[in-house]
Amino acid sequence: MKKLLLLASIILISTLNAKNLEPVSYWDMQNVSNPKISPDNELIIFSKRHIDKQNDSFVNEIWMMEYSGNEKRFFTKGSSPKWSPDSKRIAYIKVDDNDISQIYIKHLDHQTESKITTIEKGVKDFAWSKDGKYLSFSSFNLYESDWKIEIPGKVDGQNYSWTKEPNVVTTMHWKSDGRGEYENGENHLYLVDADGGAPIKLSSFGMDYVGNLQWLDNQTLLFSGNNTLNDLKTPWKQTGIFTLNIKNKRLTKISPKEGVFSTPKSSDDGEKIVYLGHPNTEYSSVAFDVWIYSKNKNRVLTNNLPSTPGELFWLSNNRIAFDIDERGSSKIMELDINTKELNEVIQGFDEQFYLSSTADSKYYGIYANSMRPGEVASVSDGNIKKLTGFNELILNQYDLGKTTEINYRSPDNTQIQGWYITPPNFDKNKKYPLILVIHGGPHAMYRSSFNYLWHQFASDGYVVLYTNPRGSTGYGSEFANIIDNDYPGAGDLSDLLAGVDFVTNKGFIDESRMYVQGCSGGGVLTAWVVGHDDRFAAAASLCPVTNWISMVGTTDIPAWTFEWFDKPFWEDPTEWLEHSPIMRTGFVKTPTLFMTGVLDIRTPMAQTEEMYIAFKHAEIDTVLIRMNEEWHGTGRRKPTNWFRTYGYLSEWYEKYSK
Repeated sequence: MKKLLLLASIILISTLNAKNLEPVSYWDMQNVSNPKISPDNELIIFSKRHIDKQNDSFVNEIWMMEYSGNEKRFFTKGSSPKWSPDSKRIAYIKVDDNDISQIYIKHLDHQTESKITTIEKGVKDFAWSKDGKYLSFSSFNLYESDWKIEIPGKVDGQNYSWTKEPNVVTTMHWKSDGRGEYENGENHLYLVDADGGAPIKLSSFGMDYVGNLQWLDNQTLLFSGNNTLNDLKTPWKQTGIFTLNIKNKRLTKISPKEGVFSTPKSSDDGEKIVYLGHPNTEYSSVAFDVWIYSKNKNRVLTNNLPSTPGELFWLSNNRIAFDIDERGSSKIMELDINTKELNEVIQGFDEQFYLSSTADSKYYGIYANSMRPGEVASVSDGNIKKLTGFNELILNQYDLGKTTEINYRSPDNTQIQGWYITPPNFDKNKKYPLILVIHGGPHAMYRSSFNYLWHQFASDGYVVLYTNPRGSTGYGSEFANIIDNDYPGAGDLSDLLAGVDFVTNKGFIDESRMYVQGCSGGGVLTAWVVGHDDRFAAAASLCPVTNWISMVGTTDIPAWTFEWFDKPFWEDPTEWLEHSPIMRTGFVKTPTLFMTGVLDIRTPMAQTEEMYIAFKHAEIDTVLIRMNEEWHGTGRRKPTNWFRTYGYLSEWYEKYSK
């Protein structure tokens, strides 16, 4: 009790002495995710990440607490924790001494840790059997290569300092951002005793495991996979739902023949399987519906959802639950599989709840809003109860700006949703500089959630505006697919600028000090904005696509890139060039900073360099920042690069503050 009173006193004192947010506190921020209630409903495990300042890295840990939120404690280092069926053991993935991801198990009663796998290519995913005796898991398998060159003259027993063998590439999708070059092969399924031992390989070549591994019963696995392996199609558009018998190794596809399907979840008795999917793969983005497989038949349960649901959870034999993005919020929904009735669990909810576990009519997940990052929480009878507060002591020191929702119309009458954050101690009679922040994707959704960088800018005296232009998810498939074969285009441009007009008309924006920035798809649109409009004093385009023709041959998503255009560029380059921001260089007047990770494969550094050189030649004030040790994004992999990103942006805007 004394500890609680002391903590309350500290928080109260901190609140009374609140000040504007400071960058230095970013070091102390913690991230929690994926809470899972134990099968006996007594304990919760969850993942927690914090910053190791000395080593400039993020540390992943597994924590545990009582279902009520009491007795929080560190459990072990690792990720992807999963309860055993008897609630007495937890399996998780941890990197071993050879820097390979393996399965470990820790017993709750005696805290003994056992290494279960020693597989050469590491473990990608795993699942407990229903009786807790076995674990199934996925691991990568190499294809046999026909491209082997034997160097003559080699003598056995002698060491040679020869050049490493080249990588022979024969597929379109041969690299991935954050991973580099792929080895040529597939992900296969294995079986191992929960006490350890030699694993048994279950699947064979011709089937690439994708995810969502689970057991239907003690001899049948359920998962999403890809057995078409069409090199010319976007990989995620080829997934289906499969079962695999571990005795006879029979593989059965249970989802419809045509379409893309994923995220299966079996009922407790294994008689029903719900999953997500859509029969049409032609669109760049579409909201998946909920489907059900029962008695050897498939049928669809939903229609015209605002976005694709998250993981599916069985509440009873006839009801399931999931979270779904809709109009800037992540909501919990319940679906009756008999009547197809769909209901919100929390009526009128406009914040964020990411569902990850259910038990006894309670929902467990991550709750977040515009003032606080995500924390573990439960929902019962429509009421939210926060179970953790790892960032409260830090954030209670500061006064944070207010977030206000706006709804406005574009010139073509399209309704757009957005938000703006005002500085602490905001005075509507004063004039403030504005930063327009554009989201990536382009199929993504901004929401009323906490973002440290945006709140830092607000604390620095900026109004921060962010909106969901056409192409965003959360507003239905039609809204998302408006930009197909027209990205970037006139529509998303007008949506963004109309949002700026809407806020400036309120009278508290200094229109001589307006700035625009975005990363990835937001970097594309930032470069597009300055090529069509000169109202901004300065811009910052982070990890952009600037030239679609050179992009498609260097990115890790070539098939996805080809899908944006009706014809390949060698047949007709017109659309490819019309939608390339670099072709608008001659119209640009706005000083623009470019920033990209050196290791970026999604929007490769060459895209940024091309635009930078074009701007230099056109005598536009510009600077190129090559962020070391970063993949896609400029401050996600290394914490120090978050500070650098903030610092460079701040200095750039300050330079052009009149």
